[in-house]
Amino acid sequence: MPPGAPDIATGSPDANRWDVNRPNARPRTTGALRAPRAQAARTSAPEHREAPESGRAKLSHGDRVLFARSGLTKADVFAYYREVAPLLVPILTDRPISVQQWPAGIEAPGFFRHELSGTPAWVPTLRVRHVDKTLRHVNVNGEEPLLWLANQSALTLHMWLSHAPKLSQPDFLVMDLDPGEGGWSDVVTTALALRELLEDQGLESYPKTSGKRGLHVLIPLGPGHTYAKVQAHANQLAHALEARLGDLATTTRSISARKGRLYLDAGQNARGKTVVAPYSLRAREAAPFSAPLKWSEVTRRLDPARFNLRTLKRRLDAVGDLFAPALKHSQKLPD
Repeated sequence: MPPGAPDIATGSPDANRWDVNRPNARPRTTGALRAPRAQAARTSAPEHREAPESGRAKLSHGDRVLFARSGLTKADVFAYYREVAPLLVPILTDRPISVQQWPAGIEAPGFFRHELSGTPAWVPTLRVRHVDKTLRHVNVNGEEPLLWLANQSALTLHMWLSHAPKLSQPDFLVMDLDPGEGGWSDVVTTALALRELLEDQGLESYPKTSGKRGLHVLIPLGPGHTYAKVQAHANQLAHALEARLGDLATTTRSISARKGRLYLDAGQNARGKTVVAPYSLRAREAAPFSAPLKWSEVTRRLDPARFNLRTLKRRLDAVGDLFAPALKHSQKLPD
């Protein structure tokens, strides 16, 4: 496919069509789903999208405690996403997302959903054809859809690596460093080795905490990349790191076979796979968020837990939006 070409359908003419904000018919498929394996996309020009009326997203049951030990409520989550909306909306606009909801708090069972039942007609959606079904993903193209999700107790937002209208062309490559017994120290060693590999290839990268124990490294890409090329390059990076750091990092998926080593996860670079969005909350006590970092901060002294709902304002006052440059950074993977 030449760079900039529209996505081409495979199979039926309707395979992988998406629409933006058609007056929402009731979703055909609801409930918790496993992420389906998705096939190549067909996209069309965005339909006319009316901006939602101001204030449509209302907070209900704001005093419901979602983080029991820290006492954080649904109102706290709603306020957090209102504050972070100017940073998060540009990342998520026209990008399919899936969400994790904890309506009864993080100590109760949660739900992973690609589309949400009862989505009101004013909430914009992306209609995306997966292998065996068509799903409507909420399109966070403004503050109101984001706050509507917050009121649904959708604490964690998982984003695709591509956005409409060219869903088959990823604009990020992501490497997920999932620590083993060596903890954060091994994450730092591996991340710095990865940065060195990328710099040797002339590529700049943007680290962020996962919001848990690990680190995500995102490489922004210009138009024209395919998922196949991005996945192949991610695999090459993972195997190069394994060859260099095999005593502490591995590409082996089996937890028992890792033998306590850090997992080099390149598997999120396939179409339909997701990564936790920058600034998304995680369902852990104190409500940590996935925090963009400067590379100079990726040291053994850093405690990822310091980035949480209560410290967001202090963090932004200190460093601003560290992820914004990634949205404007166009790079080409080497052949």
